[in-house]
Parts: sequence; C-alpha cells; structure tokens
Amino acid sequence: MRLFGRKKILHCTSCGKILKHKYKPPDDSDTDGFLCADCHIDKTKEQVLKKQEEKKRLQEEKNKCSICAKELEEKDKNKPKWQWEMGTGSVLCEECYENKRIEFEKKLNFCSICQKKLSFFRYNPKPKWKIGGQLCRTCWDNRNQAK
Repeated sequence: MRLFGRKKILHCTSCGKILKHKYKPPDDSDTDGFLCADCHIDKTKEQVLKKQEEKKRLQEEKNKCSICAKELEEKDKNKPKWQWEMGTGSVLCEECYENKRIEFEKKLNFCSICQKKLSFFRYNPKPKWKIGGQLCRTCWDNRNQAK
C-alpha cells in the first residue's frame, strides 16, 4: 500500500509491529516476509539452540557402536574399512569390528553358493541373480545354464 509517493508500510510477519528496520528471517525458518529486531533475535536464538542440540546429539552417537549400540570409550573405537560400505562417521567396538572383518574376508575369498575357497579366477554374479559376493566357476556355470 503506497501513500502519496511514500514508502510502503511493512509489518512484522511474526508479531505485526510496523517495521522501521526490516530483517530477513533465518534460512531454516519457515517464515515469509520480514521481521522486527526483537523477532529476528528470537528466531536466530532458536536456530542456534537447535544447531547446538543437533551437534550434541551427533557427538553422543559417535560414542556408540554403529552395529550393537554399545557405549564406547576412546580406546575402544575402531573405524570400519571403506570397503565395508558402512557410512562416514561410523565407529565399531572390538567385537563388531572383528565380526565384520571376518564376514568381509569370507565374502571376498569364498564362493557365495558352495563356500569353496576361490582360486585366482573369480566370477561375479549377474545382477539379476541377486547374489552377494563372488562365485567359483562351477557355480557360475550352473547358475548361468539354469537361467
């Protein structure tokens, strides 16, 4: 609304005060329009507190095993290897780390169907077979002929 060439009168979207100075709301808030100074400070405080709580929650999660959720001390933390595809920031207790290592080595060195130790030649299953790991030649040939 313009009054005879004067500036448009704006109101705070939160409290409805007439604005002398307009402030944009924080990016994370769902507020449209402009805020007065008091509402801007309140919204900013809320946003900062939310970020601090989220940071604290993430710090607490870093002290737990990603598999069994057991509380870990600094000396008990083990980072998983990147081949295990566990996600960034994951930590494991000693027992879960060892189990994951053994499981990965078994998946890498033994046939997924017959559990025979793989030699130099390894065969990757076709995606439509939905088999994890690698296959020996006989299992791959049998599976390929059956389908």
